[in-house]
Amino acid sequence: MRSRKGSIALGALVAGALAWPAGTMANTTVSVTGDDGVAQELTGQTIKNMAPQLAFGSDAGQSFSAIILGPDGQNAAQAISCSAAPLNRPVTYRGNGAYTVFVSAFGTGNCTGAAGTRTLMFSINAGVSLSPDPNTPLLTRQPGEFATVTHRFPFTGNPGADTYDVLYSGNPAIAADGGLVGPSDNATVDAATSTVPLRFSEPGRYTIIARARMIGSGSAATPWTAPLRIRVYAPFDFSSSSFPDARGPSYRLSVRLREQTARGSVRISVARNWTGRAVYRTLGSVRIRNGGFTKRFTLSRTGKYRIRYRFEGSATTAAGTVTEKVRIRSAAR
Repeated sequence: MRSRKGSIALGALVAGALAWPAGTMANTTVSVTGDDGVAQELTGQTIKNMAPQLAFGSDAGQSFSAIILGPDGQNAAQAISCSAAPLNRPVTYRGNGAYTVFVSAFGTGNCTGAAGTRTLMFSINAGVSLSPDPNTPLLTRQPGEFATVTHRFPFTGNPGADTYDVLYSGNPAIAADGGLVGPSDNATVDAATSTVPLRFSEPGRYTIIARARMIGSGSAATPWTAPLRIRVYAPFDFSSSSFPDARGPSYRLSVRLREQTARGSVRISVARNWTGRAVYRTLGSVRIRNGGFTKRFTLSRTGKYRIRYRFEGSATTAAGTVTEKVRIRSAAR
C-alpha cells in the first residue's frame, strides 16, 4: 500500500511534469483526438480511440520539438525535430497503456536558446465486447426445416480500429493470451447491424472470442474478449413416422428423429378430431433409443386423431412438441 508521503511526492512530480518551467516564453499547446474524433486538450485522459492524432501548436515566433512513445517504450509517432507551425502527428497503436509525449518549447522560431520541457501523457484502453444472442434456445435449424439458422451476437466495436478478429470453436480451452486453443473458425462483423452472424451445423458447446486490430506497422491488437460460451441445440423433429402395425384395436407407431444424438423420454398423448378443442389423454412415455422410438397403444374407435409428442430436452436436442394428424381406419382384427 502506497504511503501518504509517497502519494504526495508522486502528485508533486505529476504536477511538475504538466507545467512549463518558469521563465519559458513559449506557449505550446498539445491536443489528442478523442473517441468522438474531436480534439481535446492533452491532460492525462484515457481514450479508446486506436488511431488518434496529436495536434501541436505554438505562439507566433516560437517553436517546439516532440517525441511520442508508446506503452512499450517505442516510438508511437514520428518525432518532431523542430517546428514553428501547427503540426499533426498520427499515433500508431502499440497496445493498451500509457503513451508519453515529451515536448520541448523554445522562445525562438528555430528551436534555439533555452528550452522549456514538459511530459504529457494519455492512455489508450481499447477493446470490444460481444454479447449472447438474445434468442433462446439457440438452434441449428428451425423444426422441420433444413437450412441452418443465422444467430446474431450483438457486437460493440472500438473507435479507430482497422479490422476485427472473431473466432469460434467447439474446444473450450483458452490460451495464455486469451486466444483459442487448437483449430477455430473465423466470423465477420456485420457493420450494418453491429452483430456477428454465426451459423452452426452441429449441436454442442461453442466458445466465441473477439478483438480489434490495426493493420500495417506493428499490427497491434486489443486483448481478446472474455470467452463467450454458448450451447447450440438441434430441434426436436421427425425424419419419419409410421404405423407399421395399423390393425386395431392395438396399434404400433414408429418414429425416427432427425437428431440421432437425442436422448431421454417422449410423452405421447392422443385426442380425437383434427380441429376444435383438443382433449388429450395420455398414452404414456417411451424412451428414445438409437435415434428413434416405438410405442404400442390401444384405440377403441376409428376416425381422425391428433397425436402429440412432448420432449423435455437433452444435451444436444432442445425441448419441443410435435403434433401429428392421423386417420385410424381399422379398429378390429
